[in-house]
Amino acid sequence: MGRVGVTFWPVVGIIGFIVLVLCGLGLAVVAVTFLGGAPHALPPSPGIAAILFLLALLSVVLGVVLLQRSIRALSAISHDANQKQVRRRLYAVAGASFLVVLGLIVFPWVYEPWWPAAGSVPHGDYLVEPTLLSACALYAHRIFYRKRLVTKVAHKTIFSPHNQARLLYTVACAKDGSESGVFYFNESLRAPVQANPLGMDEPGDWFDSFWSPDDKFVLIPAYGHATLVNLQTGRRSDYLSDLFSTKEAPFSGVQFRGWSPDGKKLAVVISSTYVREDRSVFPESNLVSIDPTTLKDSYVATIRKSDGWNAGEFTWIAKDGTFELAADPSLQNALAIYSKAR
Repeated sequence: MGRVGVTFWPVVGIIGFIVLVLCGLGLAVVAVTFLGGAPHALPPSPGIAAILFLLALLSVVLGVVLLQRSIRALSAISHDANQKQVRRRLYAVAGASFLVVLGLIVFPWVYEPWWPAAGSVPHGDYLVEPTLLSACALYAHRIFYRKRLVTKVAHKTIFSPHNQARLLYTVACAKDGSESGVFYFNESLRAPVQANPLGMDEPGDWFDSFWSPDDKFVLIPAYGHATLVNLQTGRRSDYLSDLFSTKEAPFSGVQFRGWSPDGKKLAVVISSTYVREDRSVFPESNLVSIDPTTLKDSYVATIRKSDGWNAGEFTWIAKDGTFELAADPSLQNALAIYSKAR
């Protein structure tokens, strides 16, 4: 019984070494957090960081001292005449044990399986993986296309209602502006391409109308700065607000109103606010048709009212094998629309 006790406590000492060193590492990580602060959550506190670093150092030192005493006790009861060789072996076993425990703790946070994890949700040929502990954010997902990894940083995903091979996803975490916003991917692209650097308005069923009916373009709205993406090439336009806003107006914005039935044109409203000489303001909204391929705009009509053009106040008219945008003729009698030479 006495021999068991002699062996038991040194082993407990080695376990204590592992626990103390792990605690020291944890305290050091927390100290680094206090040293630099956490944005919007924790201001920098060098004093607290210094205290935590000292506690971390103390924990590691106590662990090493406990390990040395435990190794001496175990080597003392060994029948091997070469005590130094015994101690080297015991130190190697203790170090290996520490690395194994550390690996078991860290493994779930860094492990990324080569194949989609269990619980992945299929969308045609895509698999949207559930969040892993190793993800860069709490809401980040990996997406696979035919078992090929597309991205590790997807947040919200949207699939084209016309072609399930076309994918848009918002980015959960990025290092810089070139990796942020919304990305587009299809089977013909080698890698996802940035579709809108600013992101995207909260997705929902309403977004189905932003995909062109001919499956060639998609408009991505983002806080008043929409981009137009060519679904074949993955190329995006500049912000429509930069291309079509009225430059002489103090405020001007561009709002998408719909695609033509054949997808060859889209309707937008350019809403502007002007200031008269007496400093009174008045709104003006231009209804414009845009060719998505050339980005050439065609003026249709102007209306003066605060809410701009609403659904039902314009229509698409079939003409010469295509569709032309036109204002509702009934509005002409309201004297709200007036011709404007271009």
